[in-house]
Amino acid sequence: MAGMQQGYAYADSLILLVPQFEGHLIAMDILNSEVSASHFTLVSATFVLLLTIATAKLLFPSNPGGSLPLHGAEYGISPRRVLQYMYNAQSMYLEAYSKFRNTVYRITTADGEKVVVPLKYVEELRSKPEEEINNAKALEKVFETKITGLTTETHFLNHLIRADLTKKLPQIIGRLAEEVERSVRTELPQAETWTSININERVSRVLAIVSGNVLVGPPLCYDEEYLHAAMNYSKDISAAIRALKIWPRFMRPTVQHFTPQVGVIRKYRGKAKKMLEPLIKELRSMRAKGNPLPDTMLAWMVEKAEQFQADDDELANTQLILIMAGIHTRTMTITHILYDLAAYPECVEDLRDEINAVLAENNGVMSAQALFQMKLLDSFLLESQRHNPPAFSDMSSSPSRSRTGHRSRQGSSIETPHIAVTKDPEFYPDPETFDPYRFYRLRKGETPDPIGHKNTEQYQFVTVTKENMGFGYGRHACPGRFFAAAEIKLLLARILLEYDRQDARWSGGAALCQRRRGELLYCRY
Repeated sequence: MAGMQQGYAYADSLILLVPQFEGHLIAMDILNSEVSASHFTLVSATFVLLLTIATAKLLFPSNPGGSLPLHGAEYGISPRRVLQYMYNAQSMYLEAYSKFRNTVYRITTADGEKVVVPLKYVEELRSKPEEEINNAKALEKVFETKITGLTTETHFLNHLIRADLTKKLPQIIGRLAEEVERSVRTELPQAETWTSININERVSRVLAIVSGNVLVGPPLCYDEEYLHAAMNYSKDISAAIRALKIWPRFMRPTVQHFTPQVGVIRKYRGKAKKMLEPLIKELRSMRAKGNPLPDTMLAWMVEKAEQFQADDDELANTQLILIMAGIHTRTMTITHILYDLAAYPECVEDLRDEINAVLAENNGVMSAQALFQMKLLDSFLLESQRHNPPAFSDMSSSPSRSRTGHRSRQGSSIETPHIAVTKDPEFYPDPETFDPYRFYRLRKGETPDPIGHKNTEQYQFVTVTKENMGFGYGRHACPGRFFAAAEIKLLLARILLEYDRQDARWSGGAALCQRRRGELLYCRY
């Protein structure tokens, strides 16, 4: 329970799932040749990066933060600071937080210099109007939208998520639970002997099917071409962006034509439209005849397409945005949680007991109310996210002067700290300890609230606060987080009920922090 030390972290892991042998789970490490390959690629680009960025700095000098202190100045010229950021961004943000906890500072990233604003100014930033603080503008730089064609701001999508998906979530959770149960039994191992599988691929596939049930509905959500796109679009987007980022910004419009990863992602839009056109036509025909439409995102899009002047291209692109924003992120979140369950099996029985007790109270139905009652499961999710945050900082773009007394150039990016805050003992006592019961006890009032929330129910996985921006903050908080949380809980509850696990075996202990691939062995319970 409390006192369990977090022994690892990882990125883009391969995990192996295994069917039941005496109900136990083992975790092992696999060497990943991709690490060496990507490391070589980055190092081989160093000379070009140094030369081109140095040239760019001479031709296009930029200092959006004026005289603000620069973190990482000890690394020398801008190209060296960029390389340091690309290799060690997390440690740089943690060091900067201890050094500039209450001070505005600058940090050099692959997208140029960014201004980092301390936590005490977050509420001021939150209160500013959209024309002054614009998250979408900052994301345009991150996702290289002028090259990749990604859309970062869509009122159509935001409306659909808030007015349809979130509003109707209580009605569709039962359907999701059934799909989760079916998919887990068909996609995860059922044999009575240990079987290794790629957990990223399997969880990604389960989520693609389950999410697809709501995004497009059956039978398309079972179609292999659709599943391939759903599982790989985000990864291919990331590969294209990484390939572009090793070049200075002024060269990227030219380099894109020689970057095969960019060509790959551009083909997705045409494929998505081709896949969806027959279904869109069918939905429009049903609507014209007055027949009820299914509860799917695509059906809601068709219903409101005229209102938002959305053509078939936008419908297809919006579906791709949903895939990009959801499946890969949730896959990584669940993968982290599965590793945490492997590392800290002490609470597994408590989790399973809670799930069974809640189901008994709700006639065996995985309803919205049942998921809310699973407070220990929620606590485990939040603690896992605290140790494995989806981002190091929260970003936006601002041209305005704030009470900090500093004015950023229009279009410059500003950030607020996130990962360092989740490790701040002022907000999270004994922050390096992985305590699955941390937020459960806080919500129960069994431990003092270090932050002093008016309501301890703010310690929920879906709740956004300035001390926990895992889903963003303010008006730019992720609108789909309620659906994401429900899907994650449904899948984890099903795995906990149907699989048992054994203590994780970590050869080398914390040294495994740097691995990109590992194994999890699951057994049928």
